[in-house]
Amino acid sequence: MTVTRELDVRTLPPAQRPPEVFAAFDALGPDDAFVLVDDRDPRPLLAQLQTERPRRFEWSVLEAGPARFRVELRRRARADARNVSEYLEADHRRLDAIVPVVRRLVDEGAFPAAAERFAELTCGLSRHIDVEEQVLFPAFEQATGMTGGGPTFVMRAEHVEIRRLMAAVAGALAGADAAANDALDDFVETLSIHNMKEERMLYPMTDRAAGSDEARDDLVRRLQSW
Repeated sequence: MTVTRELDVRTLPPAQRPPEVFAAFDALGPDDAFVLVDDRDPRPLLAQLQTERPRRFEWSVLEAGPARFRVELRRRARADARNVSEYLEADHRRLDAIVPVVRRLVDEGAFPAAAERFAELTCGLSRHIDVEEQVLFPAFEQATGMTGGGPTFVMRAEHVEIRRLMAAVAGALAGADAAANDALDDFVETLSIHNMKEERMLYPMTDRAAGSDEARDDLVRRLQSW
């Protein structure tokens, strides 16, 4: 899948931006996407999309300001209810797909380009971790009563290490360090094991605890909105 185009609305008056974005979104085919570029936080637009195009889109933050915001807006193939496993596992796959691009750029010696792509991964993964810790984990703990030494305790501890390794990769890329791929290997190994635990245990347990399709979809909406 490829991003079809970039929609830069920074030169438009604020009142004209949402209609422009909605028109571009409505013109997308199933699973097609564009990257929205704005100089204002686009979260009010996200809320509007959730109201007027419910369940029809994926919203992936690539750059989160403060001077520039970039969001990939993708049209879902089906506007059906989602669950936590579907939503967060898809985000895992999206972020995983950036890694081989970074590796290729490092091998080519294109460190600035590699750093730029890894910055997208850093932005997306940092948000993914924040969403889990601020929304998903509390919902899981409330629904299951599993706190203290439960799975969310383990995931939070692993998040600290993932952030450290992610920063190490970013530093190696910024310094054009030939060992950047070694740092990337350590990061990917730790992240892969962590993701597998979430996908095999935490996400399915959360979906089961939610109890209904509506409750699961509402939780996904909250995750998307954070």
